[in-house]
Amino acid sequence: MKIAIIARSTKDSPNMVAKDAAILESVSRELETLGAVIVNAEEDFEEECDAVCHMSRSADILKKLRKAEAKGVTVINNPESVERCSRILFMKMLKQAGVPQPPFRIIEDADELDTLHYPAWIKKAEGWSCHKDDVAYACNANEAKAILEQMHRRGIGRAIYSKHIEGDLIKFYAVGHDWFYSCYPEQGKTKFGLEALNGTPEHYPFDCGELKRIAGKAAEAIGVEIYGGDCIVDKAGNIYIIDINDFPSFSAVRSEAAEEIAKHIANTVKKKRDEARG
Repeated sequence: MKIAIIARSTKDSPNMVAKDAAILESVSRELETLGAVIVNAEEDFEEECDAVCHMSRSADILKKLRKAEAKGVTVINNPESVERCSRILFMKMLKQAGVPQPPFRIIEDADELDTLHYPAWIKKAEGWSCHKDDVAYACNANEAKAILEQMHRRGIGRAIYSKHIEGDLIKFYAVGHDWFYSCYPEQGKTKFGLEALNGTPEHYPFDCGELKRIAGKAAEAIGVEIYGGDCIVDKAGNIYIIDINDFPSFSAVRSEAAEEIAKHIANTVKKKRDEARG
């Protein structure tokens, strides 16, 4: 079994370069214990590999991965699912799938912000968060307009208004349908430290099984197999998904996650081989 490993580019990994590299290194070691031959592909890879394990969001790399997939190479996560993790796409898809989210609206004109409820979050619509100001908290319409104006100056055309939900921020991580882990974020150790705006967790009770079900429903709608995300749990125990990420760093549970990711890739390759044999 030959597995190509492709890292995430540094521009797509703000404040997370070391952590993203660490999970791939751990996965590589676990795959080797399962008998895999690892190819550190970086900007290119051998299409005769059995599978590609990647964190890339580069359009060029995703294009190459599509070609490899068309030739029978197993690609995890598949390129289409990675592209669907662009914020505007996954929010629309989750809404269509009936996954609970805070009320949101796509904003193109600043005047639209006058009629909405606050506090709220103003988020870059396309792509992923790569800058500390791609997601910002607004207490009122004037603050929201200032955030939108600043985004426009950075070349961001559209933004998303997302109503702020009072509650605890919970991070979750998953591999396939079975392995799932959730936790409260460590203050100051996330990508941009925005968890501080939610305040100290109240530890509102919630159904972890329900969170797993909701996250799985979101992942199924998008198509990701290795994923993570954030949700808010309000004081009534209601769960709202606020973010989904293709192949996060799993830094809160790296060793266990790496083992599960390696097993998932190996099992996927084996299943594909068995199906080919009939």
